[in-house]
Amino acid sequence: MFNLAGKKAFVTGKVGFLAPIWRETLEVAGCEVMSYGLPEDNVRDRDKLLGIATYFTPDIIVNNAAIDDPPGTKTSIFEDCEKIIDVGLLGAVNVCEVFIHGMIDKGGGVIVNIGSIQGLVGTDWRNYPEGFAKPVGYNLSKAGLVQLSRSITTQYGRYGVRCVTIAFGAVDVPKLSKEFLIEYLKCVPMGKCVSKEDLMRAMLFAVTCESFAGQTVVVDGGYTAW
Repeated sequence: MFNLAGKKAFVTGKVGFLAPIWRETLEVAGCEVMSYGLPEDNVRDRDKLLGIATYFTPDIIVNNAAIDDPPGTKTSIFEDCEKIIDVGLLGAVNVCEVFIHGMIDKGGGVIVNIGSIQGLVGTDWRNYPEGFAKPVGYNLSKAGLVQLSRSITTQYGRYGVRCVTIAFGAVDVPKLSKEFLIEYLKCVPMGKCVSKEDLMRAMLFAVTCESFAGQTVVVDGGYTAW
């Protein structure tokens, strides 16, 4: 059911916790994966992407590249707004635009936008240390990905191209502080963060369920169910 043998994938954002998981998930299912991201590659470098498109046409695109200001760095909600949107949203638009016509020529494909619950609800300031404000640019970029998925699907679904969003809650990684977890998990009905296994299951669903199109699947332990 999850056999991706013969498929090619393009995954953005090599630096960070998530990209290696997406790569592992797709490769285990038999997919050939090209990773693209900092420090060598930038999703805003259109010329470089166009060069890749001349010899590599993906069946699957994972728009994972994003930047953010984590707790302890910036204090203003408006900090780095343009920069964050430029990478997290406009970078995804850039990747889609460069590769989508090749996908159409191949008979279709799927674009998976890596979203967040921050694109669906406002940030709860109580989850963070005093004096820190979650950058609104991050929330705006993730909300924009939801609309990007809808728009690409309604425009190109007739050619076999679908675009979807996976929106995650907090993922179980060591960098999460004890203080954050205490506050955040108060609002998670399942009482735990998203696991690596849940990430992998969500990705496999997104790339193999052909009727999942233009929509968002939320993996958050029920955080947004309140």
